[in-house]
Amino acid sequence: MIVAFQFWAFVFFFLFITLSAHGEDLLSCDSKSPSASGYRCDRNVHLLQCGTFGILRTNSLYDSLFNLSSYLGINQYLLREANGFSPDTEFLATDQPLIIPLDCKCIGGFFESELRKTTTKGESFYSIAQSLEGLTTCKAIQEKNPNVTPWGLSEKTLLSIPLRCACPSPQEITLRTKLLLSYPVKQGDTIAALAVSFNTTVDRIIDVNRRSQGASFRTNGLSPASTLLIPLEGKPKLGSFTKPQQPNLGYPAASIASSKIHKKKTKMRMMRVYIAVALVVFVAIFALPAVFLFYFLKRKGDILSKERDTELQKLSLSVRTTSEKKVSFDGSQNDLDGQIIDATPHKLFVETYTIEEIKKATEEFDSSNLIEDSVFHGRISGKNLAIKQMETSSISKIDFGLFNDAIHHHPNIIRLLGTCVTEGPDSFLVFEYAKNGSLKDWLHGGLAMKNQFIASCDCFLTWNQRLRICLDVATALQFMHHIMDPVYVHRNIKSRNILLDEEFKAKVGNFGMARCVEDDVAKGYLAPECLKQEIIAPSIDIFAFGVILLEVLSGQTPIRIRNVTEGEDEVALSEKIKVILESENVDELREWVDSALGENYSFDAAVTLANLARACVEEEPSLRPNAGEIVKKLSRLVEEKLLEGEEQLIISESSCKPLFKAEATSTSM
Repeated sequence: MIVAFQFWAFVFFFLFITLSAHGEDLLSCDSKSPSASGYRCDRNVHLLQCGTFGILRTNSLYDSLFNLSSYLGINQYLLREANGFSPDTEFLATDQPLIIPLDCKCIGGFFESELRKTTTKGESFYSIAQSLEGLTTCKAIQEKNPNVTPWGLSEKTLLSIPLRCACPSPQEITLRTKLLLSYPVKQGDTIAALAVSFNTTVDRIIDVNRRSQGASFRTNGLSPASTLLIPLEGKPKLGSFTKPQQPNLGYPAASIASSKIHKKKTKMRMMRVYIAVALVVFVAIFALPAVFLFYFLKRKGDILSKERDTELQKLSLSVRTTSEKKVSFDGSQNDLDGQIIDATPHKLFVETYTIEEIKKATEEFDSSNLIEDSVFHGRISGKNLAIKQMETSSISKIDFGLFNDAIHHHPNIIRLLGTCVTEGPDSFLVFEYAKNGSLKDWLHGGLAMKNQFIASCDCFLTWNQRLRICLDVATALQFMHHIMDPVYVHRNIKSRNILLDEEFKAKVGNFGMARCVEDDVAKGYLAPECLKQEIIAPSIDIFAFGVILLEVLSGQTPIRIRNVTEGEDEVALSEKIKVILESENVDELREWVDSALGENYSFDAAVTLANLARACVEEEPSLRPNAGEIVKKLSRLVEEKLLEGEEQLIISESSCKPLFKAEATSTSM
């Protein structure tokens, strides 16, 4: 009886998969579709980066601006602007189409717009792809998060979600196609109807999709859960597709639509019944022996699998270091005494390296590989890495429990990739390599420039790059202060710890090392309450971030030494900005702005940034803005630049390209 039930369950499951495969195959983690990874890009044909938009229909997961911001990391201000919402708008009607701003880039041969999604318990890559209705696929998410198990995700896992997008070619731009909208197809959509809704033509839609999808694009029978590119001459408007135009034939439009839908559903239902009957007959006659064989092999495989799982559980109790000692990476402060310590329940992404591997990677710690202080550039298995030398006794102070799947992929936090714990006085940490050095290098000329990691001393950061870097750092602080549970205070925010990747995206370094730097907080970044009362709270990170804003704005170091007749005098940026703003002298502020910028910046934006920085360095902690408020204000500055039609803010080139060390440029991070 049980076998018969399992057999028919298998049959109906097979039928369900067969009938729905046409629309759902693209979303599957095992999809063989050539377009499952996204739209291909060609550096010789397309723009490599562009600002564009996508359409997302609201559902139970995304029914408010708060949910969209919390779970998808989409800035609420940008959403309000794109959709014309009032400041009071919060909750959204179900199945309401939303315009989502996308920053589209060509990465690894595919266009993508990266979102940072915070998961809810029990989600999977596939369910996430379903909730986004075709704007991404399970396969694309899996490729972007290779170290995360795609099923049964835990709560607050941070994922990188590549949304499907594309940039037009120069030829398409000459034909008045300013952007390509990513439109998730729904049941009943036709190219002709979409052409009318979006004020374009059928031929133009077909042309851009054949260019992007090639032979896989079909003009008839658009599949739900797939994405269509819509060529537009300007920013999309909600009204153009929320109420599609219908020809007036003298009958109520609602009746016409209802009749068509009813007929179509009836026809589809009958077709499925016919197919189901045929498949049941086929399976009953030919597939019954295969079903019994399948269950026999499955039972045998389950027994073997359980035996293997038992062995794996024994092996995963600890992580071995090079000296064959077992060290817990759960944030505890146990000594490295060779005892077996229970492993953390989270999945960790910290590898172990031998001292021989570290020496080979750094060419025996050759001075030419020294980045700054005790940090060396190295290469292991062809990958660029930053290798930090530190006292072995300090290893136990690192909160390794933070480096699990929830934080490992945050795009604005430098990843700790591995450790090399030795029996000697010095051990090593292996970090993600930041190709463009630190913010300090670019603003003040650090050792990285002197050692030719960035060889040209004439390079400087543009105004737009500076704004974007500030927003990236604020986003990292927002994650630490508002999303992490419990709240994490970095305690060592400074320009030297703000690292820039090859696209000048900012990443906060020294994450998880708060207890290692208790006596190493740089002068000029320390909040007054730390000096007076040794208070540890998110507000101290905000103070330090305010100092970084002042560095970015002025190009000056946090503490300036000024020679006076009676001796040297120290002037802190956090105090200088108060004097400048209280004077209400516009010319004084203009003169204080970094001269490297020349006239290539918005003075109004500089005033806004100066006032924001002034608020961050308030003497009283309660008067400082929190990270969420800072992100909102900086996002508004970024959006204003975009609305003015100026150059894109997320720029992969500065005023001139840095001349990287030859071996460091051969492999990307």
